[in-house]
Amino acid sequence: MNATDFPRVLVVAMGRINAADTSNNGLLVRNLFEGWPKERLAQVYSGGNNGDAGFFGHYYQLGPNERRFGCLYYLLKAEVPQTLPTAPSSPRQNAAMGARLATWIRACGKRCLMDTGLYELLFKIRLSAKLQAFVDKFDPQIIFAQGYSLAFTQLPIQIADFCRAAILYYPTDDWSAERYHPKRSPVRVLSYWARRAVLRESRLLVARATVRLAFNPYMRDEFRTRYGKEFTVLMHGDDATRFRRTSPSRVVADARPLIVCTGDFDKYRWQLLEDIDKACEELTLRGFKPYVAAYPVNLNPKMVELASAFRHVRLAPCPPHAALVSVLIGADILFLPERFGPDVWDIKLSVSSKAHLFMFSGRPTVVYSDAATGIAKYAREEQWAAVVDRRDPILLAEVLEQLITDPTERQRLIANARQAAAKNHDLPSIQSTFHDLVCSAVQCTKPS
Repeated sequence: MNATDFPRVLVVAMGRINAADTSNNGLLVRNLFEGWPKERLAQVYSGGNNGDAGFFGHYYQLGPNERRFGCLYYLLKAEVPQTLPTAPSSPRQNAAMGARLATWIRACGKRCLMDTGLYELLFKIRLSAKLQAFVDKFDPQIIFAQGYSLAFTQLPIQIADFCRAAILYYPTDDWSAERYHPKRSPVRVLSYWARRAVLRESRLLVARATVRLAFNPYMRDEFRTRYGKEFTVLMHGDDATRFRRTSPSRVVADARPLIVCTGDFDKYRWQLLEDIDKACEELTLRGFKPYVAAYPVNLNPKMVELASAFRHVRLAPCPPHAALVSVLIGADILFLPERFGPDVWDIKLSVSSKAHLFMFSGRPTVVYSDAATGIAKYAREEQWAAVVDRRDPILLAEVLEQLITDPTERQRLIANARQAAAKNHDLPSIQSTFHDLVCSAVQCTKPS
């Protein structure tokens, strides 16, 4: 193909698409645009710059000029803590305690401003003269949009209006239904306005898009009903030959079984590591020698400290994407925990970004998750993994024991996983479909 066979694409996404990092969205976008000439790719982003050369040829980082009251916005953003400081118990003891109380009150106010979404309404996004010049120079033919905030829902439309380009919309989860939802808001009444704006603007973005992509069939069906528009399913992918070329790596050679898991171990998934540790204790009583190698992409010292209480689970830094394959195919069993409890409502349309890697690995997988989650539905319908949909370490141990001792069941799951991977996650097919959709959208919007 010639360079001109690849349309000029401007990606409008919150996190910078770096040349290499552990970001799931970064990997997804790099896979989609693999083989695309760098000079025909650009991005407008707000953060996540790791300092490398980047995957695209052109970048523009949003700053104070792209926000109403932008200087104040970035000042407040820099000062907002990720977690609130502990409120002082006796603020009147002395002046120092009074100062601590004042700091705590300010932090609460700023955190509330962010968590309710009011900051998005106060500091509205806008096209600055500098950003217009960047867009004008690059002259995009299509805008790749993902949403995930009010600003990054409005900005693609503003840019498309400015340069008369098509829009491709590709969210990877149902972010608009979750953003500023009352269930997550510290002050429900205050989140009403931002949530209403997000729902309105996300509908507008869907309506304006020439190409609409869904990350899985559950998302496609829900969005078709919600928006009255057709969506094309395009899932995460990889190249099957990469797994066949790689040699396995086992962190513990004589473990039986060696269980491997990876991903973002947040507050929901961390407690499921506790469950598999208990399940392994049960396996030990049954005469096995289990070992769980967990590779969190968000590993930090606090997690290492908490993990010291585990008897069978050990944490290690997540290998780079290229090396992760060796770890996965070296396992006896792969463990994919997701979530249980009342908070599963916001991931019912989500499928883990690691699922396809587990499918390609040629190892049996156990999905440990509430039946309502997208990943549990996908695993059960395609039968590419054993599903434990009740939070029960003893039941989990029984399923693990079956996969250790029953070669027929192991091979059944592996065969189904390979079939599902070939059907839904073959990267060359995904890239070809994506390229054709982009070219078709550009052709439809080409001025007469």
